[in-house]
Amino acid sequence: MLSALCLVAVSAQSEIFVAVNGSDSNQGTSIRPVRSLSRAVKLARKAQSHFITIRKGEHQIVETVQLNNQDSGLTIRAEKGSRPILTGCVKIPIELVVPCTSAAILDRIIEKPSRAQVKQIDLSQLLKTSLAPTAPYGFTVPISAGPNELFADQAPMTVSRWPNSGFTKIGKVIEPGNGEKERAMPPRKPMFGGATDRAKLWTKASDLWLFGYWKFDWADESMKVDSIEAASGQITLAKPHSYGVQNGAEFFAENLIEELDQPGEYFIDRKTSIIYLIPLQATRNLRLTVLDKPIISIKGASNVTIQGLDVAFSRGDTLQILDSLHVTVSGCQIYNLGERGATIEAGYKNGIKGCNIWNTGEGGVALGGGDRRNLLPSYNYVENCDIHHFQRRTQTYRPAVNITGVGNQVTQCSIHDSPHSAIIFSGNDHKIDYNKFYRTLGKTGDGGVVYTGRDWTSRGTEINYNHFYDNVGMSKWEPAIYFDDLASGLRATGNLIERCHWGFLIGGGRDNILTDNVIVDCKLGFDCDARGLGWAASSKPTMMERLNAVPYRDDLWSGRYPGLYSILDNQPMAPMGNVMKRNFLIRSGKLFDRTEEAYKKTALYLGNVEINDKGSWQSLSGTLKFSLDQVGVRKDAVRKTLP
Repeated sequence: MLSALCLVAVSAQSEIFVAVNGSDSNQGTSIRPVRSLSRAVKLARKAQSHFITIRKGEHQIVETVQLNNQDSGLTIRAEKGSRPILTGCVKIPIELVVPCTSAAILDRIIEKPSRAQVKQIDLSQLLKTSLAPTAPYGFTVPISAGPNELFADQAPMTVSRWPNSGFTKIGKVIEPGNGEKERAMPPRKPMFGGATDRAKLWTKASDLWLFGYWKFDWADESMKVDSIEAASGQITLAKPHSYGVQNGAEFFAENLIEELDQPGEYFIDRKTSIIYLIPLQATRNLRLTVLDKPIISIKGASNVTIQGLDVAFSRGDTLQILDSLHVTVSGCQIYNLGERGATIEAGYKNGIKGCNIWNTGEGGVALGGGDRRNLLPSYNYVENCDIHHFQRRTQTYRPAVNITGVGNQVTQCSIHDSPHSAIIFSGNDHKIDYNKFYRTLGKTGDGGVVYTGRDWTSRGTEINYNHFYDNVGMSKWEPAIYFDDLASGLRATGNLIERCHWGFLIGGGRDNILTDNVIVDCKLGFDCDARGLGWAASSKPTMMERLNAVPYRDDLWSGRYPGLYSILDNQPMAPMGNVMKRNFLIRSGKLFDRTEEAYKKTALYLGNVEINDKGSWQSLSGTLKFSLDQVGVRKDAVRKTLP
């Protein structure tokens, strides 16, 4: 009789509760909550519950929580007034942090005064699985889960490295290794000496990696060291770099016990499962990331909401949304990750709304969806989100939002503090509107705050009414908006660009329309060239491959993008059909300062204004097409406070 009563209670239960002091043998009631989110999902399916409520505390997720079509209509939410956190880590009890007494370890530390500060943690008492091996990361490396990382309270600690901040430089290259045009040749390992002889002290390091910008300041990568010559300190890398290695290239060394010398650093000995560290003062919580897969994965579901949670401290992505409809992640904080905050692929009207995302290793959000062949939009979105410090590991081409597909949207966001681009897009008909971009491009060269390139067919995207300010990189080619290598069919309207290196770079493309933009106190307003007729002519095979991948002569495509239909009949590598209309350049050079003649003679220029006095541009009536309080994050029903 009792079991029958319990079954009736479960079938009638509209809400399942999760608590850190619960038990998975419970029924998930308010009085008898379950402990794990996975168990709550199973009970919600059985009881056809529409709500899972998570109570305060830290909830460790050991395996991805999988949601599917059985979970349509479900809301997973924080209990009112609480802020529960889902993590993919293990917490390390402070009592496991003990002084290091191993002479063999301490003697290897170069800075002798630091040896007395070194502690150790034996992970064999905590982990049931082995530690992840060290692995490369960087521009040419596919995105993957990060390594096991140590966090002190809310901040990532630093893998022991030299120098402790910034970069050192290559002194002299002995062998550059195979460059870009030599990849088919037998591999030649790069060999070089450093600007100092510090490397002579690292000859005992067995898993040493160097992270650097080996040739270009837009292509970073970590490279494993094969050997170090004791007498000279000459370094040999384990394999060639994609572009070769050049004199003066910047790098730093990491993952070596020898350089464990300041508070906040650590080194993991993966053979013995021991962490050596110099703790920060007053650290209350230590966490080691473990989970290498998404914390929550939603596939084939509809009308699912994830609301008001912290999702953090994991090696992989936190949230994955695949082939779903109307899935909303709202009011969440997503941070301290090895990979990305969220990925959205396919489906319709799925989005991240009113969330804060920071301290991610490989970018913020991957935003995809839509049918390119049939130009069907997905309307997936990132809205009213604050995203910053999103390139903590790989520093290039891991944007806050990477947009692909058709008809996706990034609106009302604040994106800031990164070494490289804020948004990179490809595909068609996206909207990038009413966003605020600042302090991006901080480390790199030849990048754009908003960037796309090398495709005639990725047309229809609009970049409207955004505010760009204080985005300056290496002061080489870093515009706020960058249409690289013949990018075509794009529109930028009513943007305010202040104190950036350049306003726009149009790299030889076609049918781009730039209207009503205000460019203030930039070194240059526009760089417009005809590169397809010169040094970039070699990119034609790539352009043709991407052109032939879509039905650009079909009625649908030719009706939407008439400039594509006959592109091969009219000097396809030449810039044509570009329009620059009613743009204001205020103390930002002149319109034609860097405009190549082949571009200039085929573009349409109407009503552009150049002003070089010291007055305030705000006094120019009608120049700006939006109010500054309209851009960036805002308070609303989801976002109660501003970051």
